[in-house]
Amino acid sequence: MSETTTQTQDWAQVEFEASADQEDIACWLLMQCGANGCEVKPAENKKLLISGCYEKRGLTEKTMRMVVSHLEEYGLSNCLKTLRVSRVPNEDWLAKWKEGFEPFRVGTQFMVCPSWRADSLSKETLERRSVIYIEPGMAFGTGLHTTTQFCLRALESFPPEGKIIDVGTGSGILAIACVLKNPKATVIAVDTDPQAVEMAQIDIELNDLEGKVDLRLGSLDSVLEEQFDMILSNLTCEDIVALLPDYVKMLKKGGRIIGAGVLREKFPLLKEAVERYPLVIEYTEELGSWIGVVLQA
Repeated sequence: MSETTTQTQDWAQVEFEASADQEDIACWLLMQCGANGCEVKPAENKKLLISGCYEKRGLTEKTMRMVVSHLEEYGLSNCLKTLRVSRVPNEDWLAKWKEGFEPFRVGTQFMVCPSWRADSLSKETLERRSVIYIEPGMAFGTGLHTTTQFCLRALESFPPEGKIIDVGTGSGILAIACVLKNPKATVIAVDTDPQAVEMAQIDIELNDLEGKVDLRLGSLDSVLEEQFDMILSNLTCEDIVALLPDYVKMLKKGGRIIGAGVLREKFPLLKEAVERYPLVIEYTEELGSWIGVVLQA
């Protein structure tokens, strides 16, 4: 999404009230339904007002049906009572969003830095941390989400070695992190979304890693016959469960799956699925409404 396009577009806002413990899921659901950005403000009665910004032409009846069904599916039916759509005054949303995006640390080793803040990094930071430069679109991975940060921290505890695949790479941030951690690793990144692959390619180039990440548009079909030492899977619980049969075939003995995007209440579903395969749950971490997990073959 270019800045010029953003300035001339009409915008619409989908908003509803939610409790504080629903904030993370609510924002994630709006982004899953195509929101270009999400904003949270205090509301009455200790509630929060969750707002998702959409291009007006992109906010179709189909999108609204998706929002409603997702709220129901993920236990946020109470939010439907306050669900509403409003027109947003035309302004440069991307520029406004960029103003508040600062470099931030993840774990003890990584720093995520938007391209326009690169000059703000100190020499000490550049020496002590692996810096991941990104050109984030509002709808793609910025590294801000707790599940992405879990995966980055997991790469500190379980260093990437050998051959690695990042499934559903999004912005490419995890694939980039693997190369920064281990330049000798073979890293493949796949995504079925053309826009995500386009964004990932931009981020790969920003980090001077052309040729270091094998970026592919499509499903796992092209890699099902290959063997991997590590699989990164920052996807929903349902997606991870559906992909487990393929993951087991692709994973070397002793290899690991780093998974996130699993809602806490859905973790039993993943645990039950894992028990059907030669996998063990090596590590889990609660991330607010989410669970991060490391599986080992």
